[in-house]
Amino acid sequence: MMRRSALGAPLAALLFMAPAAAQDSGASRLTLSDALDIAEGHNPGYRQASNSAALNSVEMRTIWLDQLLPRASVSLFNTGFTGNLQRVGQDNFGNPIQNPSADWNYFSNTSQQLGLTWALQGQSLLHAYKRQGLTGEDRALTETRALTELQVEVQRSYMDALEQRELLRAEAELGEARAIDLNVAERLFSLALRTRVDVLNAELAVEQQAFALQQQQTAYDRAVLALRTRLGNDEVGALELVEESLPLFDPASLDPDALVRMALRVNPEIQQSAVAVRSSGLGVSESKNAWWPEVSMNLFVYRRSQQPHGSSLFNIGINEPLESQFQIQFSIPMFNNFFQNKLTMDRASVQLENDREVDRATRLRIEETVRVASLELTNQWESLRLAERSLEIAQEALRLAREEYRIGTRTFEDLRSSFDQEALTRRQVITSRHSFVDALLSLEVAVGERVRSAVVPSTRDVGVR
Repeated sequence: MMRRSALGAPLAALLFMAPAAAQDSGASRLTLSDALDIAEGHNPGYRQASNSAALNSVEMRTIWLDQLLPRASVSLFNTGFTGNLQRVGQDNFGNPIQNPSADWNYFSNTSQQLGLTWALQGQSLLHAYKRQGLTGEDRALTETRALTELQVEVQRSYMDALEQRELLRAEAELGEARAIDLNVAERLFSLALRTRVDVLNAELAVEQQAFALQQQQTAYDRAVLALRTRLGNDEVGALELVEESLPLFDPASLDPDALVRMALRVNPEIQQSAVAVRSSGLGVSESKNAWWPEVSMNLFVYRRSQQPHGSSLFNIGINEPLESQFQIQFSIPMFNNFFQNKLTMDRASVQLENDREVDRATRLRIEETVRVASLELTNQWESLRLAERSLEIAQEALRLAREEYRIGTRTFEDLRSSFDQEALTRRQVITSRHSFVDALLSLEVAVGERVRSAVVPSTRDVGVR
């Protein structure tokens, strides 16, 4: 009896550790909806995608301004000339003489010019604008995919934490049951109805269950840490997760063909591949720009002056007249880079065909993913039903084993075997419920839209206990 008393304090601490850890009075209550909102506002990966999508509007305005505003140029020009002039003459007797004196002559040519140039490339401007628009669509779809993936990750992390907490509670309950079995074994031993071996086996079972409880506590703590990482908010402290209902329903109410049609219509990945095809088609049109005429307008405003003995670059008086010149240049490419342009067009055409094949491959892959996810959801539903039926049988077998152990018709090893089987099936039920939810999330990711709203909730929908 002294042995049981020695075990009492540590055992009690271990058995009630799970509820205390799961319900920290100082922790912040966190619902799944709160977790999704926090992650959307703080998750680094999603914020990057959101920032890139917001940048597109700025880039669209930049394209218009770059193409519509003229290109300005300013030039300042100043030149001078200096020389040595030698004079040759005659003396009084008619003999030629050379005058050693030199005559220096210099001047300045000064001009200022302002030039404005408009390149009237309508096709190029239109294509650039369209391409940027497609880039914006792609970024928006990337943001949508990032948000969807984030929401799924948060839901999975949240549900995983709930699963680990439920398993933690189950391990605590199993620990309590082990303690009861130990009490029964010691009482029967005191009545000489059981051997000391039975008591030792019961004590060993208690110790093993305490170890399992400790391991499960670690698993729960890790799950909560993973959830905090998904949230991306450094200010989030200790968390107390609010229990959420698990969407359990018979997937027979889902039509796989209808899910495939929905996926081909709304899946962001498919939409992105379609954008890539449109972008490649635009690339083919852009490659033909090399054959189109080019038109540009030039406007020049300038002043010029030549002054003898001038020295200043800005030596132009107010009386110097302003002159202007307007030009329209029209050029038709004929043989400029003919073969290079043809190669560019061929490459663009090949890229278009390749992107079309990528789009077709993406559609086939998404269809396969949706159908596989649908099959997996059905499989998890059947596994859950089998696990629940097995739990009912295991619980009844454990009840009978305990009664027969008390009356002496069963050994402790028989009781332990029944206990272990009941514990195993209980864990399987918990795991199967959450595996069904995980399969449902995978199906919704493949489709690109929630599908649980398309079914009538089953009466089997239960909360996490």
